[in-house]
Amino acid sequence: MKSIVIYFSYSGNTKELAKVAAERTHSDICELISPEPLPEDLQVLHDNVVDSKLYPDKRREPLPLPFDPARYAVFIIGSPLWLGTYPDFFISYLQSIDWRGRKVFPFVSFGGTKGNYFEKLKEICKGASVDQPLEMHSSRIPGEAEEFELWLDRINKFTWNIK
Repeated sequence: MKSIVIYFSYSGNTKELAKVAAERTHSDICELISPEPLPEDLQVLHDNVVDSKLYPDKRREPLPLPFDPARYAVFIIGSPLWLGTYPDFFISYLQSIDWRGRKVFPFVSFGGTKGNYFEKLKEICKGASVDQPLEMHSSRIPGEAEEFELWLDRINKFTWNIK
């Protein structure tokens, strides 16, 4: 089965995990980038995220998908969580994919609360089989390497991408 890792990374943690996931599962990889520059100051970023949750009409629209989702049966999805959910523009990217008949393996990194992101993901990926997510607290990512490796092995067994 053809697989792809799609991810967004703000601090670089998710990017490193996505690279390892693509390499270990022999998947293509695609970074989904914010259509607008994100502030480097974490407090400003937090305030912007809160603002987008309070005033949904201010949410950003995504750039077109930089890959053809019809080519893939398996999606490995990685992103940090902001206020317990995916960034708005990342959700918009995901909503543009026809998920029917696909398999989704999500992983997230977070520094605060996990919130309701998984329920939202299952709602967005309607028609797909969504696997239990791998959740990694950003302060413990290096210590969770073994769990990450086991998770990747499970994906390989599903996709037959073992080489």
